[in-house]
Formats: sequence, structure tokens, C-alpha cells
Amino acid sequence: MIRPSPTEWREGPPGHYEARLPGGRFSLRMSREDLPLRGLCDLAVRNNAKRRFLFVSQVLGRHCPVRPADLRQTAAAMAGKMGPHLTDGPTVFIGMAETATTLGQAVFREFLAQGGTGLYLESTRRSTGGPRAFEFAESHSHATAHVIHLPSPEDDPDDLLRTARQVVVVDDEATTAKTAAGLIQTLKAWRGPDGVPFKAWLAVILRWNQGGEHDSAFAGIESLAEGHFAFEEDGQPLEFPAAVDRLDSRVTARRGIRHGARTPQPLPADWDVKAHDGEKILVLGNGEYGFQPLLLAEAFEARGACAWVQATTRSPILPGGAIGHIRAFDALSGEGHAEFLYNVPEDHGYDRVVLCLE
Repeated sequence: MIRPSPTEWREGPPGHYEARLPGGRFSLRMSREDLPLRGLCDLAVRNNAKRRFLFVSQVLGRHCPVRPADLRQTAAAMAGKMGPHLTDGPTVFIGMAETATTLGQAVFREFLAQGGTGLYLESTRRSTGGPRAFEFAESHSHATAHVIHLPSPEDDPDDLLRTARQVVVVDDEATTAKTAAGLIQTLKAWRGPDGVPFKAWLAVILRWNQGGEHDSAFAGIESLAEGHFAFEEDGQPLEFPAAVDRLDSRVTARRGIRHGARTPQPLPADWDVKAHDGEKILVLGNGEYGFQPLLLAEAFEARGACAWVQATTRSPILPGGAIGHIRAFDALSGEGHAEFLYNVPEDHGYDRVVLCLE
């Protein structure tokens, strides 16, 4: 359940915000808010020497619980932003691991509902053991390596990863857009000099205009809010773990959606969706696996429950700001890295917590 954040917010003129939390101070100047900034995100400081701060989405279903309808509204708004830019041809949507995998597939679902066609797949830090198309890097992350798996003819009968002339990358926020631009550049190189040309767009919840040197990789960047921020660190830097720059290979992941699909994943037919009227249920996804847990939360709400959805993550974040409670444990997949669940304390107030594993 959502609890008040200890972040100290101060609002000035419209679009002007100051925020303080343990570890740093933010100054934010918004040029556009389709939805109010404070409803879209909170702030945190994280265990990452490459990038100390984190914008913690309130509508993503990752670090904080979110009602399914709020996540769907966000996804529908993002899909609607893309509609005017896209032609009638098929579009490849790529959700960015790990933070935006649930959001990416949710945006693709809304894109199809609005009349679009195409292919959805995700970047991943987990190998399925199947063929790979290419790899790219996320330089500021705690875990830098991403892979795009190669769709099979059954997953992608029209070979859209090679032939689609429109590509949309979905992420939670863009500061420099460097990682998404790297994905697009690698996709172009993979298609080759004689490959089918395409236009690329970036769809994010928040866009921060901090430089823009990588914006040229995209025909456009669409967001629900945009602006500029400054972050000033307080105190001495902490000791940080070394970044993981490899793909996990000790445990093979299920294919899931990693090799792409023309339609979103369905709710598994054998999942128990019984719920009591008014029952408070938290549905937890695991790492990159979050869309089917979202479907389960929607199914619970359709039966009268009050549901929330969020997911575990490998991202190490410090307490304070948006992070009120931390649970740390070995990765549930058995891959050896640390995994975290945020904001589910002992007195969480849910009647039931349902953990969904891939």
C-alpha cells in the first residue's frame, strides 16, 4: 500500500520544485506536465557510483506499489502520444530491462487496442539459451549488459525485427537517452548497410532535457512530462559495489516474451484468480517478469478486490525518499546476484501478498 514519502518537497511557481532527501537535494524545473510530476515520480539516492540519484516512478509498478488502473492509464497515455507519429505499417516495440518491461508490454497492449499492429520484445539481462540478435550496454547502470534475442519464425512470422520501418523504445525516463540511442544504433548495425531503414521513437514517462547529444538517434521523443533538474549530493560518497557488465548465464531463463510476440502475454489459464470483495492484495512480479502479474492484479480487481502490483529488482537503492523499507535477498532465479524488494514492510497492511515467478 502507498505510504507518505519522507521526501521534503517545496513547490514554487508553476512547474518549479525543490526536494530534499537523505543523500542529496534536487532542483526541478518542468516545462510540461501532462500529468502532475509528483503523481508520476518520487526521488531516491542509490548505491551506484555512476549515477547517484534515481527517479522512482509512482506509476510503473517496480519500486512502489501501483493500482493496475493507474499503470494502464499511464500506458494508454504513452501509446496515445505515439499514435500521430506512426503510419499504418507494423511497428516494433522494445521494452527496456529491467525497469520498463511491464510498462513496455502494457504500452504495446494499448497500442494494439488503439488499432496498431506490430511486434513486441524486450531487452534482457538473462539469456534464454536461444539465438541472440545483438547486445548493447547501459553505461550508468549497476548491471550494464543487455541482449535482444532473435525471434523465431513462429514469434515473428513477418521478420519485423529486420523489416519494420518503425521502432518504438519504451523506458521509464530519459536523462541523456544514451542507452536507448545505443540500442537503436546497434539495431541499425545489425540490419547492415543494405538493411531496411527505419525511424525510431523513444516513449518515456519522464524526459529530462540534460544535454540532448543522443536525441538525434530518434525521429522524436514523447513523454508525459519533461523538464530539467539539478542534483547536489550531501555528505561523503559511500562504498559501492562494482558494476556487473555481463549477462547472467548460470541459469537459463524461460523464453517468455524475450523472443518477441505479435500479441501481449495472456493471463495463465491455471492461475487462481479468486478474491474477496474489498480484499487488499499485493501482486509481486520477479525482476523482468511483471506483465502477467499485472494481469493477475487486474483479474483480482475485476472480482472486487483492491489490488496493487509491483516487482522485485536488482537495482540497489539507499533508504530515504521514496524508499521506506528494503528487503535484500539472493536472486530468486538462482543467478547469484542480489535482489531487492522495496516498500513492503512487516506492517504492510495487505490481506494477501501473491508472488509470481517466471
